[in-house]
Amino acid sequence: MSIGLPRMFSLHASLLGLFLFGAPAAGATDAPSGPTLVRTYCSGCHLEHGGSFERISSIRKSPEGWVMTLFRMHQVHGLALPEDAHDGIVRYLADTQGLAPSESAAGRFALERRPNARDLDLGPDLAAMCGRCHSLARVALQRRDADDWLKHMHFHVGQFPSLEYQASARDRPWWTIATTELPAKLGSLFPLNSAAWTAWSQGAHRELMGSWVVVGHEPGGRDLYGTAEINTDGHGGYTARYRLSDTRGGTVGGESHAIVYTGYEWRGRGELGGRASREVFAVSEDGSRISGRWFDPDHEERGGDWTAVRADAAPQVLAVLPRSMKAGSSGPITIVATGLPAGPELSLGAGTTVRITSVEAASVHAAVEVATDAAAGARAVTIGRASAAGQFAIYQHIDKVDVTPGFAIARVGGGKTAAVTAQFEATASTHDAAGKLVELGPFTADWSTKPFDAEAARTHDETFGGAIEPGGRYMPAGAGLNPVRDYSGNNTANLKVLARVHDGDVAVEGDSHLIVTVQRWVTTPIY
Repeated sequence: MSIGLPRMFSLHASLLGLFLFGAPAAGATDAPSGPTLVRTYCSGCHLEHGGSFERISSIRKSPEGWVMTLFRMHQVHGLALPEDAHDGIVRYLADTQGLAPSESAAGRFALERRPNARDLDLGPDLAAMCGRCHSLARVALQRRDADDWLKHMHFHVGQFPSLEYQASARDRPWWTIATTELPAKLGSLFPLNSAAWTAWSQGAHRELMGSWVVVGHEPGGRDLYGTAEINTDGHGGYTARYRLSDTRGGTVGGESHAIVYTGYEWRGRGELGGRASREVFAVSEDGSRISGRWFDPDHEERGGDWTAVRADAAPQVLAVLPRSMKAGSSGPITIVATGLPAGPELSLGAGTTVRITSVEAASVHAAVEVATDAAAGARAVTIGRASAAGQFAIYQHIDKVDVTPGFAIARVGGGKTAAVTAQFEATASTHDAAGKLVELGPFTADWSTKPFDAEAARTHDETFGGAIEPGGRYMPAGAGLNPVRDYSGNNTANLKVLARVHDGDVAVEGDSHLIVTVQRWVTTPIY
């Protein structure tokens, strides 16, 4: 199969599924090398000089960035690539002209498809010149020298002629800024050559085979923990087999197939608990930890955080579930940790009585009683030789509820474009003896919405925008003209989302701001 038919980026999930999420890699001994593939498919336009290729060799990007480049080469210049050649080129360029872990860290939220994430703050000039069309994370996830950033400005003008109007050209000497100040600033902020990349590209990267301890959290009340076995797949990639427990009850199994680009960029696809999943993880520089986000390939806003630590790592507490208990209460608790000894001793501090009920490979289950006069605040958790502060707290009462995200966007759906939902979570806090707010973790809440302001009340936004489910997920209404609304408008809405957490007879409320807006037709691999 060749990539030879026009495709919109709104179908990028299939592209990324093929080339970034664990498709069989071009790893056979008879497969062409990366330089050979670039020479074969790219040198017709990008001339080669001493092993370097014009423009290509003066850029570094994330794996998704190179996928977007090849997509543009197809759409604009008619490049047709066999799938294995496409995959091989992406792997080679990501490995040899990628980003060091420290360079990609700030923009990882865009790679992980995190919904409602706050963009980078790179100053007002870059916000106006670059951030009006795409995230500044996309800017930060590539490296060029000032001369190539200047060429990038010229490319933008040629490719997007309306750019000057979007960049507030009427208010300032836009072209002068774009061709002098901006390339120099970008070349300084995101240079082609860096000490971090030199060190990373020349260093040895650890293999990932072995046993791992996993913890994950999906906003809306789901925590997962257990183990993963990672092995090579015989094609230059990895397989991961998961055996997890769900704090809501039951076990969750799954398997994924992954490619690791640039020595640390894990891109996997598979199935978890009967649901298709995509994985965008980063391996720590020392190879001891894998962290990131997994999500639904058809609804990228649905997913959760993920951390895996080598099972033979030094003793450490990875999670305490639940994250808090009320004074005078009793119940079960689970500690997820590495380096657990036989017959471990568990302590949650003064005012608690702990009885271990069972021990598994990487978790300890216990029954806990908290005294009615136990002091409120964060507690140190100690189990065997592992200890952690800030992962567990006791409270006398809930003092504050925060709803996350504090600002969210949902999108109406219809036709071939599904709705984009918004998941909210209520996090409670209490004051300790010193008056400091201590986070207690997510709590079950009663969810509701109301108009955000008088105009939203007048246009009945709460009625038309959609509805919020008991678990805090907002489901937008259908797209299209609505003859009942003013001017037959779409089912957009401006809403306040309310969470009410019950603490005995007292209810504590928090709120967030939600905009329900129109469909997004083009979804790029890096937004």
